[in-house]
Amino acid sequence: MISMITKTTKLISVISVISVPLVIMSIYNDQTTGQTPNTSQLAQVKSIWQRFSSREGKFSVLFPGTPRLSQQKMTSDNGELQVNLFTVNRPQEEAKYTVAYIDYPAQYIQLLRSRNLVEQAIEQGKSTALQRVRGTIVSEEKKTLGDNVGIEVNYTTADGKVVKQRVFLVDNRFYQITAETTQKRQRFLTRSMQGFCDSFRLLP
Repeated sequence: MISMITKTTKLISVISVISVPLVIMSIYNDQTTGQTPNTSQLAQVKSIWQRFSSREGKFSVLFPGTPRLSQQKMTSDNGELQVNLFTVNRPQEEAKYTVAYIDYPAQYIQLLRSRNLVEQAIEQGKSTALQRVRGTIVSEEKKTLGDNVGIEVNYTTADGKVVKQRVFLVDNRFYQITAETTQKRQRFLTRSMQGFCDSFRLLP
């Protein structure tokens, strides 16, 4: 059992180390001098957020731009696995929005479920990931996505990042939805980070 939990800890922490309607005004106000925006300016800002869908990933989410897909191979006790990351960087806002997923052998996940170890594995994976980035938890709570269990963690890192992160297990796939920015920009982007994570949907 210890060996199995250790493997699952690696499962979640690997994704974390590779590092889910929005209030558009919070972004706009941070980019102006406080002047009242006109209609054309609002339309330009609103158009940044578009719903993106991935057939292979079986999810959709609102991204502030077109995400870049990157894929990385990793070696695990379950063989070679592929990490899929969809990322939008917003350097002008010192922000990054990411959806990542990784598929594990169905038999392995079934074993976790049969022993009621899914939530325990997610919890241990969270702890390992935080240790690696020297993170400090601000808040955390259990989350569900339909019938699927998960967790949301809000934390800060040693290099001044503020991170909102959700992790869900859906069948044999782990999803991670992450929004991050700097501490000095957090107050301008709180609603956008929340909205990004809330907009995550599963596709059939």
